[in-house]
Amino acid sequence: MPRFKAHQHLNCKAMNLHADAHISYDALSGKPRVLFLDDDEANLVAFSANFRSQFEIYTTVSAFDAYNLIEDKNIQVVLADHRMPSISGVDFLETVARDYPDVQRVLVTGHCDISLLLEAINKGKVGGVLSKPFNPGEISDVVIDAWNRFKEIFEKEIVLKQLRRQNQQFEFMLRQRLLS
Repeated sequence: MPRFKAHQHLNCKAMNLHADAHISYDALSGKPRVLFLDDDEANLVAFSANFRSQFEIYTTVSAFDAYNLIEDKNIQVVLADHRMPSISGVDFLETVARDYPDVQRVLVTGHCDISLLLEAINKGKVGGVLSKPFNPGEISDVVIDAWNRFKEIFEKEIVLKQLRRQNQQFEFMLRQRLLS
């Protein structure tokens, strides 16, 4: 039961993050914030070494730590290895999709088949799948595509928030006019 309450609280915090007045285009400045979850430290080190100049990189072997980093560091793109001892990448990305729907998700796997792809798309709502061994050019392209999707969603949310605010102002002005 406490776990449900913690997730419920995290869901509310994630939703409130987008409703706060401090949302601005500044949140999109700088390098894309990318989290890579993998149980193999060597993969994490190689990823960081290859992409630290291009992305703001966070890595971890723990799904629990990865989940917390998403909120703490305002992660925009998550890569998760599929085969890990504690949780599958698809299951982790499914949780991310539910709790942080704007965060873009990419599955990393060394063993890809059609059933895994379908599960990743249907459950984890992934925007990309990367295969091991890594191809740095492919990783860069997939992460940049995911970052662009994140920016597009974020920018649409800003416009919607502005439109809602304007609509409220117009409704207020109309009520004032009808009352006078």
